[in-house]
Amino acid sequence: MKSLKTLLLTKSIIAAAVAAGSLATPAISHAIAAGGPASGVVCRAGYTGAIDGGRFKCSKANVITVVLECNTPNFSTYVVRAPGAPGTPDGKDICTRNGVSVGSTDSVVNLVRGQDYEFAKVNSATVTTRTNNQDQTEASSLGLSASDVDTVAGQPVIVLNGGVGSKDNANVTLTHFTFAIQTGIIGGPLSIAR
Repeated sequence: MKSLKTLLLTKSIIAAAVAAGSLATPAISHAIAAGGPASGVVCRAGYTGAIDGGRFKCSKANVITVVLECNTPNFSTYVVRAPGAPGTPDGKDICTRNGVSVGSTDSVVNLVRGQDYEFAKVNSATVTTRTNNQDQTEASSLGLSASDVDTVAGQPVIVLNGGVGSKDNANVTLTHFTFAIQTGIIGGPLSIAR
């Protein structure tokens, strides 16, 4: 019974001291852990963060160069055309039909496009293979699996005389996407690339 009286007396003294302001009560707080939800997320180094609707995306772009090809069976001979060669605008490279012989500066004015020749073009299978290879390379460089990186190829842009010996080629912009990471988790504090 004595201990109950002592407890009640102690509570009364503490309550009176708090009311008088002579005893400070500890503030109730919650420590925010580094890397916790309140720290937010950032993109890996070299990636740019952007809001797309309600989604936060991390992306990085790079450009690959692919050669133009003659990938139609009936038009298998690749001809590098010189700038200003008669009959082909801006010297676009062509693929001639089997049996049609044309040089880099010869006129093709008397030839029929689609019957005697067609313009050299990007092979979509080549773009797909190169995109998949770049996707794997990017994932490996980040220490991730290929499923943690998505790579999307843009439309090829033909570059006249962009290759070796004035051969045309094409630039394809690849955009890599990867998940954001918690601030400070991998390799110390990171920031959104700008």
